[in-house]
Amino acid sequence: MSRLIVYVFLCYGFIATVNAQNKVSLPFSSFYDENAWLSMGLQYNYVNSTYRVGLKNDWAAMGNTSVPPNNDLYIGNFQAIETVVGHGMSVGLPIELRFTDNLSTTFTPTFIFINKSGISYQDTLQTSQPIVRNMRHAPATREGSNYNAFEFPLNIRFRSDEKVLKNKFNRYRGYMTAGFRYTRWIDIVGEYNSWMAAPADNRPQPLVMKPGYFSWEAGLGVEIFFPFFRMSPEIKFIQSFADVLDRSHPFAQDNAFMTPLDKTLIRNIQFSLIFQ
Repeated sequence: MSRLIVYVFLCYGFIATVNAQNKVSLPFSSFYDENAWLSMGLQYNYVNSTYRVGLKNDWAAMGNTSVPPNNDLYIGNFQAIETVVGHGMSVGLPIELRFTDNLSTTFTPTFIFINKSGISYQDTLQTSQPIVRNMRHAPATREGSNYNAFEFPLNIRFRSDEKVLKNKFNRYRGYMTAGFRYTRWIDIVGEYNSWMAAPADNRPQPLVMKPGYFSWEAGLGVEIFFPFFRMSPEIKFIQSFADVLDRSHPFAQDNAFMTPLDKTLIRNIQFSLIFQ
């Protein structure tokens, strides 16, 4: 505990020293300076997430017949395979480095703590509700969940010249942003390996994901300036570069819910409020 207190004081001293030279800005504090070359803040995100699923040519005949017909997960033939829209939340710590008045770069370590996306499977008989597969399942159960994740987006931001709102008090700048991010699922490797120790007939059949993946992104936003902070509403489109399913992992072998899937991407639309 004492070591943590020392680290906190050292960080505070560093920020205060740099701020004394007009180089760093923190919102809601005496350190706020909209012209500083280094700005830090808080970011709150709502994430609308979907899978972009490609299906193999004979996907309908690839049912889950490895379980008894009376099992809740039994499907003789697939009638439909569709994405389930996920509603998620995340928080980030935006760090902006300004090169010129109109050009800057942002790095925003982010933690995703709500993620509800999945893939729905319907059989041809339609005798029950569709089976939804997520990233985590217990054996022979329909209910599932997803892993939390850390994300590391790096962007370039192009800002317009400063404008004045109609109230004559607040100023604003529109901006475009683009870049890429790396997403890393938390504890996914350890949990998948633990399931490998279970008998083959007692393993769940989730969507087996790669531990991490890269995405590209682009978005629009506007910076609105207030006396002690600036707020930036932002919308961003994000999509993975490649397939996010780990088909080579032993845990994915004999997984009937992954067999009919071809290239599968993750596509997110992110709405953010950024305070800097």
